[in-house]
Amino acid sequence: MKNVRKIAAAVLTVAFSLMGCTSKESISKSTKQEEAQKEIKIELTFLQNECDRLINKDEDIEKTFQSYKNDFNLLSTSVNSTAKVNRMNNDELEISINNLEKDVDKLNGEEALKAYTKYTSPKTIYKVTMMGNLRSVVDATDRNDKSIDFFYDHLHSSQKEINRDINPTVNDIKNGPVYKLSIVKDELQKHRDAFSKEQLEQLETAMKGFDYSLDTQLKTIRSYKNISYKNIVNNPYTSNNYAMKKKRNKK
Repeated sequence: MKNVRKIAAAVLTVAFSLMGCTSKESISKSTKQEEAQKEIKIELTFLQNECDRLINKDEDIEKTFQSYKNDFNLLSTSVNSTAKVNRMNNDELEISINNLEKDVDKLNGEEALKAYTKYTSPKTIYKVTMMGNLRSVVDATDRNDKSIDFFYDHLHSSQKEINRDINPTVNDIKNGPVYKLSIVKDELQKHRDAFSKEQLEQLETAMKGFDYSLDTQLKTIRSYKNISYKNIVNNPYTSNNYAMKKKRNKK
């Protein structure tokens, strides 16, 4: 984005020297609109290339799709297109990218400028690419702490039953909130220039807090393997959660 602003500033300087009789306001507006149209076309071309990769099933298909889904829906939302990507399906991918291309081609200069302003807005970026996954992470670290549920679900379980349920529960955490948090981190890194210093610091602090909470859940559940019932209550990872659960139940 800094390079875009530098290019735009250079273009304006040349334009002013060649067209002194034209108002600065009209030149500035026209240049910004042209730059916005170019940038949106660049983003569309990138999505078209990524769509081809997905359809041809390159490596890391799941991670590629999640990133593509966020990028696509961000541009789609910004240009007010009805085209959306929700699942990894070749027909859906092909139809949606074609529809998005048609909607982008319809934009005039003023519409393109509004769309690009929206596209680079931290509010839009957060809402489209992060908010849904962050809600799931917040839920997993607040109301649905699996380490607490595991503890109470296995108070009267045999060690064999406890050991049997450890790996599935760990996998649920790793494939659920941990994975979704990684997507949010990727998006934050990708769009970090769009956020103010304060916004970035707040989001990064939140990420660290979620990381710690999820890591504690994983350590807690893994610590139950081959442990006696007597020690499960006094386990160092569960003592705070145990007290918290009791407090909740009293309310």
